[in-house]
Amino acid sequence: MAEPIGFIKCTEPDCQEVAEVRKAGGKRQSLYTWCPDCGTNQANGEKRQKYLVDNLKASREEVEKGSVSDTEETGAIPTQNAALSVSEDTDNKPKPIPENKPKGSAASPPVLLGALALIAAVVTAIFATRKPTNKHKGQTA
Repeated sequence: MAEPIGFIKCTEPDCQEVAEVRKAGGKRQSLYTWCPDCGTNQANGEKRQKYLVDNLKASREEVEKGSVSDTEETGAIPTQNAALSVSEDTDNKPKPIPENKPKGSAASPPVLLGALALIAAVVTAIFATRKPTNKHKGQTA
Protein backbone atom coordinates (compact mmCIF):
# COMPACT_ATOMS: atom_id res chain seq x y z
CA MET A 1 0.00 0.00 0.00
CA ALA A 2 1.49 3.33 -1.06
CA GLU A 3 2.21 6.04 1.48
CA PRO A 4 0.23 9.29 1.08
CA ILE A 5 2.13 12.18 -0.50
CA GLY A 6 -0.58 14.66 0.48
CA PHE A 7 -4.24 15.19 1.23
CA ILE A 8 -7.28 16.63 -0.53
CA LYS A 9 -11.02 16.96 0.11
CA CYS A 10 -12.73 13.92 -1.43
CA THR A 11 -13.99 14.77 -4.92
CA GLU A 12 -17.05 12.53 -4.74
CA PRO A 13 -20.38 14.39 -4.43
CA ASP A 14 -21.83 14.52 -0.90
CA CYS A 15 -18.61 13.24 0.68
CA GLN A 16 -17.00 15.46 3.31
CA GLU A 17 -14.04 13.21 4.13
CA VAL A 18 -10.37 14.02 3.67
CA ALA A 19 -8.83 11.72 1.06
CA GLU A 20 -5.19 10.69 0.87
CA VAL A 21 -3.36 11.42 -2.38
CA ARG A 22 -1.00 8.60 -3.31
CA LYS A 23 1.37 7.89 -6.16
CA ALA A 24 0.77 4.73 -8.20
CA GLY A 25 3.63 2.29 -8.45
CA GLY A 26 5.02 0.57 -11.50
CA LYS A 27 4.84 2.11 -14.97
CA ARG A 28 1.82 4.36 -14.34
CA GLN A 29 3.34 6.75 -11.79
CA SER A 30 0.07 8.74 -11.75
CA LEU A 31 -1.68 10.13 -8.68
CA TYR A 32 -4.79 8.59 -7.15
CA THR A 33 -6.93 9.20 -4.10
CA TRP A 34 -8.06 6.97 -1.26
CA CYS A 35 -11.04 8.09 0.81
CA PRO A 36 -12.05 6.16 3.97
CA ASP A 37 -15.73 6.32 2.88
CA CYS A 38 -15.55 6.17 -0.94
CA GLY A 39 -12.47 4.00 -1.44
CA THR A 40 -9.91 4.33 -4.22
CA ASN A 41 -10.28 6.59 -7.27
CA GLN A 42 -7.59 5.83 -9.86
CA ALA A 43 -8.89 8.07 -12.64
CA ASN A 44 -5.77 9.32 -14.41
CA GLY A 45 -6.98 11.81 -17.00
CA GLU A 46 -4.89 14.91 -17.61
CA LYS A 47 -7.42 17.28 -15.97
CA ARG A 48 -7.74 15.09 -12.86
CA GLN A 49 -3.97 14.80 -12.45
CA LYS A 50 -3.63 18.58 -12.75
CA TYR A 51 -6.44 19.08 -10.20
CA LEU A 52 -4.75 16.74 -7.71
CA VAL A 53 -1.39 18.49 -8.10
CA ASP A 54 -2.94 21.97 -7.85
CA ASN A 55 -5.05 21.18 -4.75
CA LEU A 56 -2.63 18.92 -2.87
CA LYS A 57 -2.21 19.81 0.83
CA ALA A 58 0.60 18.72 3.15
CA SER A 59 -1.63 17.71 6.07
CA ARG A 60 -5.19 16.77 6.95
CA GLU A 61 -5.47 19.90 9.05
CA GLU A 62 -4.82 22.16 6.04
CA VAL A 63 -7.63 20.44 4.13
CA GLU A 64 -10.03 20.66 7.07
CA LYS A 65 -9.27 24.40 7.58
CA GLY A 66 -9.73 25.18 3.90
CA SER A 67 -12.94 23.18 3.46
CA VAL A 68 -15.09 26.24 4.35
CA SER A 69 -14.19 28.07 1.15
CA ASP A 70 -13.20 25.32 -1.28
CA THR A 71 -14.56 27.22 -4.29
CA GLU A 72 -12.34 30.23 -3.59
CA GLU A 73 -9.27 28.19 -2.78
CA THR A 74 -6.28 28.28 -5.10
CA GLY A 75 -4.79 25.10 -3.64
CA ALA A 76 -1.39 25.40 -2.02
CA ILE A 77 1.20 22.75 -2.78
CA PRO A 78 3.17 21.54 0.28
CA THR A 79 6.68 22.41 -0.92
CA GLN A 80 8.29 23.53 -4.14
CA ASN A 81 10.36 20.32 -4.37
CA ALA A 82 7.33 18.08 -3.83
CA ALA A 83 5.39 19.99 -6.48
CA LEU A 84 8.19 19.62 -9.01
CA SER A 85 8.57 15.88 -8.42
CA VAL A 86 4.80 15.32 -8.65
CA SER A 87 4.34 17.38 -11.81
CA GLU A 88 7.27 15.71 -13.57
CA ASP A 89 5.97 12.22 -12.80
CA THR A 90 2.40 12.97 -13.85
CA ASP A 91 3.14 14.62 -17.17
CA ASN A 92 0.52 12.95 -19.39
CA LYS A 93 1.19 14.98 -22.51
CA PRO A 94 1.19 13.02 -25.77
CA LYS A 95 4.58 12.27 -27.23
CA PRO A 96 5.51 14.47 -30.20
CA ILE A 97 5.49 12.93 -33.66
CA PRO A 98 8.99 12.88 -35.19
CA GLU A 99 9.59 15.50 -37.88
CA ASN A 100 10.45 12.99 -40.63
CA LYS A 101 7.21 10.96 -40.26
CA PRO A 102 3.96 12.37 -41.59
CA LYS A 103 0.86 11.88 -39.44
CA GLY A 104 -0.91 8.62 -40.12
CA SER A 105 2.11 6.84 -41.62
CA ALA A 106 2.62 3.16 -40.85
CA ALA A 107 4.46 2.55 -37.61
CA SER A 108 6.87 -0.11 -38.87
CA PRO A 109 6.77 -0.98 -42.60
CA PRO A 110 9.84 -3.27 -42.37
CA VAL A 111 7.84 -5.62 -40.13
CA LEU A 112 5.01 -5.77 -42.65
CA LEU A 113 7.40 -6.36 -45.53
CA GLY A 114 9.16 -9.10 -43.57
CA ALA A 115 5.83 -10.79 -42.82
CA LEU A 116 4.78 -10.65 -46.48
CA ALA A 117 8.14 -12.11 -47.56
CA LEU A 118 7.78 -14.95 -45.06
CA ILE A 119 4.25 -15.76 -46.28
CA ALA A 120 5.43 -15.73 -49.90
CA ALA A 121 8.31 -18.10 -49.06
CA VAL A 122 5.98 -20.54 -47.27
CA VAL A 123 3.47 -20.56 -50.13
CA THR A 124 6.27 -21.09 -52.67
CA ALA A 125 7.72 -23.97 -50.62
CA ILE A 126 4.29 -25.63 -50.39
CA PHE A 127 3.74 -25.51 -54.15
CA ALA A 128 7.32 -26.62 -54.92
CA THR A 129 7.04 -29.76 -52.79
CA ARG A 130 3.58 -30.86 -53.99
CA LYS A 131 3.40 -34.19 -55.80
CA PRO A 132 1.89 -33.99 -59.25
CA THR A 133 -1.63 -35.35 -59.53
CA ASN A 134 -2.48 -38.18 -61.92
CA LYS A 135 -5.40 -36.47 -63.64
CA HIS A 136 -3.76 -36.42 -67.04
CA LYS A 137 -1.93 -39.77 -67.33
CA GLY A 138 -1.43 -39.60 -71.04
CA GLN A 139 0.18 -36.19 -71.18
CA THR A 140 3.86 -35.53 -70.59
CA ALA A 141 5.51 -32.26 -69.98
